Amino acid sequence: MSAWQIIRHRLEATRDAALLLLAPQLCRQCGALTEKLSDGAVCRACWESWLGEQARRPQACARCGRWAEAETEFVARRPQCEQCAPWALEWLRSGGAYVGALRAALLALKRIPMTPEPLRRIVRETWRQEAALHESDIIAPIPLAPRRERQRGYNQAALLAREVACAAQRPLVTGALARVIETHPQRAGLDARARRDGLKGAFRVIRPRLVANRRVLLVDDTLTSGATLDVAAQALLAAGATAVSALTAARTLLRARPGAT
Repeated sequence: MSAWQIIRHRLEATRDAALLLLAPQLCRQCGALTEKLSDGAVCRACWESWLGEQARRPQACARCGRWAEAETEFVARRPQCEQCAPWALEWLRSGGAYVGALRAALLALKRIPMTPEPLRRIVRETWRQEAALHESDIIAPIPLAPRRERQRGYNQAALLAREVACAAQRPLVTGALARVIETHPQRAGLDARARRDGLKGAFRVIRPRLVANRRVLLVDDTLTSGATLDVAAQALLAAGATAVSALTAARTLLRARPGAT
């Protein structure tokens, strides 16, 4: 460890100690005190618990990276699953299940534009470990509707896309794809087809020259049905992109139907 790294770690430790003393923050997952500012709104113990559980989830779908239940003894990995079969997306990967520490961190990211180090590490490592995503030429975040972005002051998907672009050493393109129709968050019980129908026309490529003849990697915070990413991919392909894949920080867990392909 270099002298500068030693000094930096000592400064961070001093800062974290001052934070606990002057402005203690409770973990949004378990309620305990957080130990490090860089861990964000979730304590280190909750992050470690989430990482341990995620490591036990075997990948069951080669195309979208969907996982089987944690600790499943045997998983036959399929070329695609019933969820991703109709997608225009070429590949999709997610950093982890939308539960526990990751869910708490992403909810906090919608209120405060600070990406905690564990979340930054998750999205960077997801790209590094997934060769299916490495052919992309440019990185693009899923855009928010203009009104919603003005209210929030930032786009959390763009913060995550910046981390991916840094890891991938690819250009970050934020001005090509626009959300021209404001849609509501996905409602429980709404199936993928209904969600996709409600998103028709929601995205438009306003600068086709930025995506024409390029492979695009879309980045978003959470995948539920996949409809948002799929409709955005269709718009990009219609504008001349040669292929579209996606990376999300998290993915909600869905149970596969027995025998479905």
